Amino acid sequence: MSTESRYGELIRVDRDRGSSEVLQRVPLASRVAEGGVDEATLQELLFDHPECLPVAAIDPVYGDPVPICRELRVDAGSIDALYANSLGRLTLCEFKLWRNPQARREVVGQILDYAKDLAALGYEDLQRQVALALGRKGGNVLYDLISKRNRDVIEADFVENVTRNLRRGEFLLLIVGDGIREEVEEIVDFIGRHSGLHFNLALVEAALYADRANHLIIQPRVLARTEIWRRFVVDDGVAEEAVSADVDDEQEPLSDQEAENLRFWKAVVQDLDFADERVERPVSRRLPTIHVLVSNSGFGGWALSFTAYIHRGEETMGCFVACRKGYPREQRVVDEALASLDELRERMGSDLDEWEQGGRPRFGFWREDLSFLSSSETSEEYQEAVSWMCEHLNRLVSNLHHDFQMKLAHD
Repeated sequence: MSTESRYGELIRVDRDRGSSEVLQRVPLASRVAEGGVDEATLQELLFDHPECLPVAAIDPVYGDPVPICRELRVDAGSIDALYANSLGRLTLCEFKLWRNPQARREVVGQILDYAKDLAALGYEDLQRQVALALGRKGGNVLYDLISKRNRDVIEADFVENVTRNLRRGEFLLLIVGDGIREEVEEIVDFIGRHSGLHFNLALVEAALYADRANHLIIQPRVLARTEIWRRFVVDDGVAEEAVSADVDDEQEPLSDQEAENLRFWKAVVQDLDFADERVERPVSRRLPTIHVLVSNSGFGGWALSFTAYIHRGEETMGCFVACRKGYPREQRVVDEALASLDELRERMGSDLDEWEQGGRPRFGFWREDLSFLSSSETSEEYQEAVSWMCEHLNRLVSNLHHDFQMKLAHD
C-alpha cells in the first residue's frame, strides 16, 4: 500500500565525519518476513516506551502515561495496550495495518466498542481485568503500577479519579498505524461532529525508518484527531467545564441562564486586554466560570488558574486565584502570595480580598448584585459590570501570572 506522508524524509547527519544519510522508510508489516516491522514488535516498543506517544500534543491531561497491560479483555475483544497516568486518566491504544478501506473503518469501530465496554466497568472490574492480563493476584495492581512511577499519588484519590473517568467514559483513544490515508481522517471528523461521545480519538502514524547500520528509528506523529470534548469537573460543588480548546457554545440549545452567561463572557473576553501580552484570553462559554490557566502548572495547566465567576446563589461575581487539591507545588505558590497579601494590595488595590472555599484559601476580587444580567448589553449598568470584570481580572493576571510561571518552572 502507499506510504505517502505529509512529512519530509529523515536525514541522519554525522557531524564528526561530515557525512549525511537519508533514512529509508520501513513498512509496518504483518510478518517480519515481508521486509518490515510487524505489529507485535511496534506494540511492544511503544508499550515499553510510552513517552514516544504524542499524548500531550493531543490532550495534556493524559500526559505522562504509564504502561499498564497489553491484551486487556473486554466484551468486544482485547485492547492492544492500556496506559494510565497519576490523574487516573486512561489511554487505549490499538496498533493496526491499513490494508484496505474496510479494515480502516473496522478498526475505528472496534476501538469505539472497546471504549463502550470499558465505560461499563467499575474500578474493581477494571482492576480484576488488569490483574488477569498481567497474571497477578492480590493488591491494587493498577495503583501499584502508577505509584512506582509517582510516589506522591494518594491511593484513594487515584481510585476515585479512575472510577469517575470510567463512569463518564472519558478516555483517550489512539489508533497507531502506518500509511494512514484520508478516508480514516474523514471517519474521525465524522465522529467528532456527530457522536457526542466523551472521549478523544486520535490517529497516530508510526513512521518507521532504518539507516545503513540497520538501526530502527520510530517517529510517532499525530495525523488527525477529534475535537477536545467537554469535560465537566465538579469542584467545591460547582460544575466547571474543563476544556483546552475553543468551544462554540451555540452548537447546542442554551438555557436562559446559559445564554446570560455566554453573553456576559463574550462581552468580557472581547474587551479584555491583559497588560501581560503573553497571556492568552480565556474562552467564553455557557458556564458561570471562565479561566486563565498558568501553563507551567500541573493537570494540563489546570492545577493553578485565575477564575472569573458569576454566583447567582450568592448574587455575587468576581475573580480569584484557584489551586486544585492534591498539587502541593502549586499550593506553595498560592501560600507565598497569601503571605504577602498586604504588599499585593499596594500593587493591586485595597479591595483585594481573601476567603476560604471548600477548605482552600483563595484571594481575589468580588462584588454583589447581578441585576445587570437581565439588562440590555448597551445599558450603562451592563457595560459597567463588563468593565469591572475586565479591570479586576486584568489586575490579577497581569500582576501574578508571570511570577507564578517562573516559580513553578524553578520549583
